[in-house]
Amino acid sequence: MTTLQELRPVHGKPLKKNRTIGVAAALAFTGSAGFALYVGLNGALITLVKENIKAVVTTEEVKNETPPPPPPPDFKPPPVNAIVPEVTIDLAAAPPPPVTNAISNTPPPPPAPPKPVVTAPPPPPPPPPPPTPPVATTSHAVTADDYPPVSIRLQEQGKVQIKYTIGPEGSVSECAVTMSSGKPRLDDAACTMVKKRWKFKPATQDGKAVAVSVPAEVIFALK
Repeated sequence: MTTLQELRPVHGKPLKKNRTIGVAAALAFTGSAGFALYVGLNGALITLVKENIKAVVTTEEVKNETPPPPPPPDFKPPPVNAIVPEVTIDLAAAPPPPVTNAISNTPPPPPAPPKPVVTAPPPPPPPPPPPTPPVATTSHAVTADDYPPVSIRLQEQGKVQIKYTIGPEGSVSECAVTMSSGKPRLDDAACTMVKKRWKFKPATQDGKAVAVSVPAEVIFALK
């Protein structure tokens, strides 16, 4: 059991530590009580405010106080007097010029000239009829007088082909050897004989005597 003597402060020892603890405890109690009071008051206040708040929305018609514009004045256009021009039509006037091409002012090209008519040339005249052949009037046999004497002695024989021309008078005017006999004396004797002894009735064409060329063969043979 603690006595009063024990509770009395002891002189000479500081009490600072015990006083600090007590002050701190008092402040903590005071703060806790104040915080609890603050929280309780705030909750009650919020509940009271929620119950008393009511949203009221009012609408008010806005009236347009601007007066309407006055109506436009009545406007009547002045009457229009139509003026009809006097038109005189002259039927004897010249007709209007022809309308040319609006795109090009060049006149149209003249028409093409007609193609010339090509006529076929006349057919050539028919060839004249062939002349009538000449007719021999003398013998064409080789005689002893026609045989060269040297050729007889040398026993030369052969066949000579010639081409001769018969004139309008019936005699032989030209003679040429076309194939030699191989003996020049016999070739020359053949043309000499034909020009000297052969006579003909000349060939005719359209009733007139004409010259013709005829081939022949002269044979020189010894018996």
